[in-house]
Amino acid sequence: MIKKLFGNRIFYKNLIAVTIPIILAQLITQFVSLLDNLMVGQLTTAEFNGVSIANQFFFVFNLAIFGAFAGPGIYATQHHGAKNLERVKECIRYKWVIGIIISIIGIIVFITFDDLLFNLFIHEEELGDVDPLEVIKSGKEYVKVMLIGLVPFMISEIYSTNLREAKQTLIPMVANIIAVFVNLILNYIFIFGKFGAPALGVVGAAIGTVVARIICCLIVMIYAHSSKKYRFNSEVFKKLLPSKESFITIFKKSYILLINEFLWSLGMMLINYCYSFRGLEVVAAVNISSMFVNLFALIGTSYGNGISVLLGQQLGARDFEEAKISSYRYLTFSVILGFVVAFIMYCLRATVPTLYEMSDKIIFMAEDLIAITALLLPIRVYSTACYFTIRSGGKLFITFLFDSVFTLCIRVLITYIVVNTTDLSIYYVYFISEILEIIKIVIGTILVKKGIWIQSVSN
Repeated sequence: MIKKLFGNRIFYKNLIAVTIPIILAQLITQFVSLLDNLMVGQLTTAEFNGVSIANQFFFVFNLAIFGAFAGPGIYATQHHGAKNLERVKECIRYKWVIGIIISIIGIIVFITFDDLLFNLFIHEEELGDVDPLEVIKSGKEYVKVMLIGLVPFMISEIYSTNLREAKQTLIPMVANIIAVFVNLILNYIFIFGKFGAPALGVVGAAIGTVVARIICCLIVMIYAHSSKKYRFNSEVFKKLLPSKESFITIFKKSYILLINEFLWSLGMMLINYCYSFRGLEVVAAVNISSMFVNLFALIGTSYGNGISVLLGQQLGARDFEEAKISSYRYLTFSVILGFVVAFIMYCLRATVPTLYEMSDKIIFMAEDLIAITALLLPIRVYSTACYFTIRSGGKLFITFLFDSVFTLCIRVLITYIVVNTTDLSIYYVYFISEILEIIKIVIGTILVKKGIWIQSVSN
């Protein structure tokens, strides 16, 4: 039984080699995003809320891109395992087509419905001391500049995912590290007007982010096209579009993953919308705590991505029995990882909120929300590991039910009912919403153990 749940030294060496670069890249990105958020937090509460609300909408766009590329990514990972580079190139062409379509739709939505989107989070009966008009004004100024960065972000994700699917996780990590430090430096200069630059506030924050995304895009592009080992990135352009057969095959199997990521991110935004009924001060506290929580929670997501790559290549090579054994070991390790990360997060819960120029009420509220999340983090990490294990085999409809349908039909619905039918404080509402994740770990464990996810999508 012990051998089934724990691997040997080589097993963990391979796990670390793939997952650590992904985790480090995301940690550094989130850490600098946190510092970026802290800089904006030195402005007014209205400006901070405006940027925070805008970033929730960009979060939906980002997840739509991730979801769109995750489907062909499953195919590409297994095709790499089967040494079928021609099929890999078809997956990349698919990414280009779907990525351009999503970017166009995203830009149109942001331009057309900006007022409507911001007004969703403004409730007249719970305004507190925050001016809603300033919130909307700041958010719209931020969005106008950030729109420029949508396309570079989409392109950098194409190349970064191409490299990760080929087990090259180091270069995307390096690109992210460089980009986020550029972002940090430029934000400091343009938000506060340092070194002779004008103090642009929220616009300066957007400029820093856009420039950083362009730099990240250039780094992964140049490496992907200059490396002989990954020359398939250049060979893709010998034919601009995937074949009709390849497009239909990938789309039929992966469109549901795009819908899943979009609906899941929409669901998370709606949960924050439910919290906003408790007032704009709660919106500020939730956003402060979320920035800190995400710094730790992304470790679970990055670990899950690593699982997906490793299991995907085993499935592509049709090593089904080893993949099943590996899945148990990955889930066991996720439990250990979850408790370690949760303990660290709880111990550090008071460090970041106090750095914001906000009222004591908002700061204390953020600290308590972080403590609640730390208590429940092991559940989240384990359920994430289950999700990526199931997804690695291409069982996308199951992951759709497991992820976005659960979020929208269970978490959002119950959170909305609790907010609007009770006078419970934000702490109880937040706890109830988060604890529902325990349902997923029961279902996820059963699905992984049954092995219904074990299949190869490569031919």
